[in-house]
Amino acid sequence: MPLSPLVPGWAELRAAERAAGFRHAADALLPPGSTRGAPGAYFQILDGLRVPGRGGRRRHVDRALLAEARDAALGAGAPEPVRSLFARYDAALAEHPMGLRRVVLYQLLQLLRDTPRGPSAQAATALGVDPAEAAALAHAARRAARTTPAARAAAETLLDVWRAGHTRRAHALTRQLSAAAPAPAGDQLLAHLVTRVASRARRTDALLREAHTLERRGATDAAADHYLRALRTAEDDTDALHGLLRTCRPTVLRAEIRQDGVRLRRPADPQQPPDHRTWRLLRGAAERDEWTELTVPAPTSGGDIIDGAAPLGERVRYAALPLDGGRIAGRPLVSAEVLVAPEVTDVTLTDGRARVDAQWRPPPGTHRVTVVRTGPDPAATDVPVGPHGFTDQGLPPGEHRYRIHCVYRTAAGREVRSPGVAVHRTVHHWPDPVTGLTVRRSEEPGVLNVDWTGGARGQVRLLDWPGPPPPPGEDLRTPAADLPPELAWPPCGAARTGSAAYRPPAGAATRLTAVTVLGDRAVAGPSVRVDVPEGVPELTARRTEPTRARLTFDWPRATDRVLVRWWQSDQAHERRLTRSAYLREGLHLALTRAPARFRVEPLAVADADVVVPPACAEAVLPADVAISYALDRPGFLTARRRRVTVQADTPEPARPAGETGEAAPELPGFVLVARAAGTSRQAPAPPRTERDGTPVLRLGGEELLAGPVRCDLDAAVADAGVRRPYTLRAFLTGPHAPAVRLEEPPHKDLVVR
Repeated sequence: MPLSPLVPGWAELRAAERAAGFRHAADALLPPGSTRGAPGAYFQILDGLRVPGRGGRRRHVDRALLAEARDAALGAGAPEPVRSLFARYDAALAEHPMGLRRVVLYQLLQLLRDTPRGPSAQAATALGVDPAEAAALAHAARRAARTTPAARAAAETLLDVWRAGHTRRAHALTRQLSAAAPAPAGDQLLAHLVTRVASRARRTDALLREAHTLERRGATDAAADHYLRALRTAEDDTDALHGLLRTCRPTVLRAEIRQDGVRLRRPADPQQPPDHRTWRLLRGAAERDEWTELTVPAPTSGGDIIDGAAPLGERVRYAALPLDGGRIAGRPLVSAEVLVAPEVTDVTLTDGRARVDAQWRPPPGTHRVTVVRTGPDPAATDVPVGPHGFTDQGLPPGEHRYRIHCVYRTAAGREVRSPGVAVHRTVHHWPDPVTGLTVRRSEEPGVLNVDWTGGARGQVRLLDWPGPPPPPGEDLRTPAADLPPELAWPPCGAARTGSAAYRPPAGAATRLTAVTVLGDRAVAGPSVRVDVPEGVPELTARRTEPTRARLTFDWPRATDRVLVRWWQSDQAHERRLTRSAYLREGLHLALTRAPARFRVEPLAVADADVVVPPACAEAVLPADVAISYALDRPGFLTARRRRVTVQADTPEPARPAGETGEAAPELPGFVLVARAAGTSRQAPAPPRTERDGTPVLRLGGEELLAGPVRCDLDAAVADAGVRRPYTLRAFLTGPHAPAVRLEEPPHKDLVVR
């Protein structure tokens, strides 16, 4: 009875049989539809594997019969995994004509031993063995050597391990099998395989002894050849593998440290054809003889890969073993030893006043960063740093050199420092900043005096800075030629050291910033917000009603708000007006009938430090004065005489702020004009002007101001020579006439017939 099936992929074969419902391989060879245990459904096994055929004849199982059985099973609706199962059976027959019989015998041996009562003729017949052979088979199973589960597993995997080139493991399996069955000579195929395994193991040992001897003598190249031969003899021999990798010199495989790991590259050789072999990639620890196989593919010719799992802080090297059909085909490509300690990247250095600023991007996994400086003083100095940069202050002018190291903590807790990145920067002479800036109004109207302190080294420029200015004392990274323009205000007089005078134009809103410039470098100083509002032009005021006035003016440029103030009857008023409200609604004010004085001025911006106020726009609105006249119609008791009454209605005089006393209003003259009709039947039209008729009454402003004036109209008309019918109308005359209202009686009262 065989101790091993000697079939590759035994575990997969058994799993496929169970999935198809077969107890053993002979079940798959019986004709479709045959009932197990029925006459003619038995197979023979002692003298070769034979199964029932047509006409009750037994047929020897060969590859032709196996193909017929496969086609019959697939045609009968067998599951698809059966096809792969028959392919394994066919491989066993192709390798040895009795290979499939060996498989069935090994399976029957295990099945018979697993029965409750052990091997018996009845159990063999139940498994499909011909009754004529069942007793002999059971007897052979009882006499066969018993193996442990571990030995059985060794017997079933031995061929796979051997064919994979793992001589050391195969040798261990044969020793395990021999311990369970000391006399496997009855199984000639297994005994032959055991002999081959032992022979190859001895050859491997001999090659390793020679390699070790050559290596101790310093003949590393010859030792590498012996290690390679030993490795190809036993590919699972770690001693041979480590010796080969230890004695091979670095070749074209390049290892470069990057922030995301180690990049492996094989430069393409233009004189060599492309290499399409497969490779086995290994990573080794330089400080100890340990190698780890990587799951990433080895770099192809001209390509590269990234080993992102390389241990930080460790020294490693890489080896790529060429494979041919899965077996080692030659010497490996070996890289030089590298320290897995990535450096910082994107390092930028800028100099300032007596300092150097640095920024960088640290690699992942960095424990900390250290920096050492050497400069005009050759002594090395540690610089305090953060994870992303540093500011090194108090430096003298000159070139300063820095080496930036990344510190990593290994798995063992040891700190390892990277080789470091060397950078340098020159600290230049910088200008002194302006420390104080004062802007004040001069005694001369419209002139500003600018005084500053500091800025001894360099040229002080007064700039019109757009937007928020830099903080005082900040180094400006912008080249001096690209700074904002200098102040464009007209100067007043000659400038002196630390002082200048300007006449800012109306409407200027400037953030005046003092900057000190020395060559291409500049330092910001203080800033002062100066606002020069534009005056309010074309201010006019007029009454739209006796107690309401409208103010009109041109809105000043660069102004968002104006302040409107007015005084009336010893009271002051004010109102803040926005541009949008003025343009949308205008400016209407509720007043009394008294005279009023108005003043409008722009409001400076809220954050202005210095304001140069413009001249205020002023306007005066006279009091609301009304002159009225009325005619008294003649009655029975008045002897038919007509009278006219003229009176002036004036409010209290205005007393503007800062003034005392009362200002009497100045009234215009009053003239009453009569216009006669052409005929006695025609009512005359009213006069259009004071010259369009005959004046019948004239009064001066003083007379009107003194009180109501009553006159005999009939006598006045008669003296003027005007005949009835006529129409009366009054007019105001003089320079004050536009400021006075004339209230007239109804038209019917002015017609005299």
